Amino acid sequence: MNTKDDWKTTARIYDGPRRAKWISIFPDAVVPIKSILTCRMNVPGHRSVDAYMLDLDAISDEQREAVAKLLAESFGILLDEVRVELDQGVPILADGVVVTERDQGMLFSMIHDDVDRGMDSWWRDEHEDYSQEDD
Repeated sequence: MNTKDDWKTTARIYDGPRRAKWISIFPDAVVPIKSILTCRMNVPGHRSVDAYMLDLDAISDEQREAVAKLLAESFGILLDEVRVELDQGVPILADGVVVTERDQGMLFSMIHDDVDRGMDSWWRDEHEDYSQEDD
C-alpha cells in the first residue's frame, strides 16, 4: 500500500509527450498507482484502453493541484470542474509505462506490451548481468 512517504506501487511513464507533462509534477515521471492490474476504460480520445489508476491518497496537496491543472489544460476543461471530478479517479494509460511493485522486500517490474521498443535495449544495458547467456 502506498503512503505519502513511501510509494510501493508505481508507474514510470516513458512515452515522450506524456512523460514531458508528468515529469513537471513527479520526478522521473514516476507516479503512484493503486494496483499493478489495469482497468479497461474509455478516456477522452481513447476507447477501451488499459489504464492504471493514479493513487491520489499517496500524493501531496501540491501535486494534486498540479495534476488538476495538467488535466484542465490537456483536455480543455475548467479547473474548478476538474477539482470536483478528481476523486472519481485519474487514469494513467498503460501504453508507454513500466510498472513496479515493491512489497515485503520483493521487487516486481512489468513492462506493458506497448512500451517503446527502445526500452528493451535500455533494460539490457541497465541489467547486463541478466542479459548475458551462460556458456
